Amino acid sequence: MAKLPPAVARGEAALAACWAAGIAGQPCLEDGRSLRVVFPGIPGGPAGPDYRDATVEAGGDILRGDVELHLRASGWHEHGHHTDPAYRDVVLHVVAVNDAGTCSTPHASGRAIPILTLPSGCYAACPSLFAPPCALASDRSASTGSLLERLGLERFRMKADRLRPKVLRDGPAQALYALTLAALGGPANQAAFVGLSERLPLAALLDRLSCQADRPLAATAELKAAAVHLVLQRSGLRPQAAPARRLEAAARLVTRWWPAGCLGWPEVLSPGSGWQAASCPGLGRASSIEIMVNAVLPVALLSGAWPGAAVERSFCALPSPGTYGLLRPLERWLSAEGTSFTTASQLQGGLLLKADYCARGLCGSCPLSARDS
Repeated sequence: MAKLPPAVARGEAALAACWAAGIAGQPCLEDGRSLRVVFPGIPGGPAGPDYRDATVEAGGDILRGDVELHLRASGWHEHGHHTDPAYRDVVLHVVAVNDAGTCSTPHASGRAIPILTLPSGCYAACPSLFAPPCALASDRSASTGSLLERLGLERFRMKADRLRPKVLRDGPAQALYALTLAALGGPANQAAFVGLSERLPLAALLDRLSCQADRPLAATAELKAAAVHLVLQRSGLRPQAAPARRLEAAARLVTRWWPAGCLGWPEVLSPGSGWQAASCPGLGRASSIEIMVNAVLPVALLSGAWPGAAVERSFCALPSPGTYGLLRPLERWLSAEGTSFTTASQLQGGLLLKADYCARGLCGSCPLSARDS
């Protein structure tokens, strides 16, 4: 078995510290290309790739994605990463010893992930793990909440602008119905639920309910019948997120928002409504907040159903549905003064920061990092 450099024989923590410290000189990948580390990435925590959203230049090609570290290259297969979808975005495999003897690491998707064997000289000094400038800003007691809220409003307006053609084409009621189904579908079944809104438009659904005594039950039956031919993911989901449960929740919302004889903007969704206006039995608080953020408020703004100021006030008043996994490292760094994503607008601001700065290798350039104490 290939011998490990003495300084990293302590384990992968030492290897990670070396990677975070930066590599001196001009290292080369196993395939011969030179490598330049633009941004080492954000530590990924106990599950998934070791570093996320890194940016490296390999022989002139810019690679953005995750970085996985192993003491030995063979650890990739030993740990089952080659078939794990959590590792589909890995763009660099960093090892202490390339005992596989190959130039790249294969993934089940067919991609060949380049291998970097860390030069032995970089193990001399291993500083503490990477902490971004935004974490230091929090340590200086810089107030981040209001800035995150402003960024969240910016992201909300951008989202609304992307939805404008849909609202103009389909009308407010159909757009609200379709976007609500998309939110209920979640990442696993969003596309299928969007297809369902086209297969069974709101007007057709309400027409079929016109003579039904138990409208929620009838709406559930209609939605499930229309979804029979859709390809839906059922495995690996929480029971509450199962497609059948989400269709039942959709039926309850439809019949709550559009009582018999109504087809227009729902009266229950009045200016200033909180997340409870998008709730129903079988639908959790977090899902109701997601529907407000991604469906109700954008359509209310674009259609003129609510004044713009009322939409923004409602958006900023919404509590956070819970921090998404990809934002947990950022939340930890920003919580030095007790700051976290306590509202939906702050959470949306965190998503904007991650997409526009963290994921693009622009750490240190974001508005949080640039703030003075």
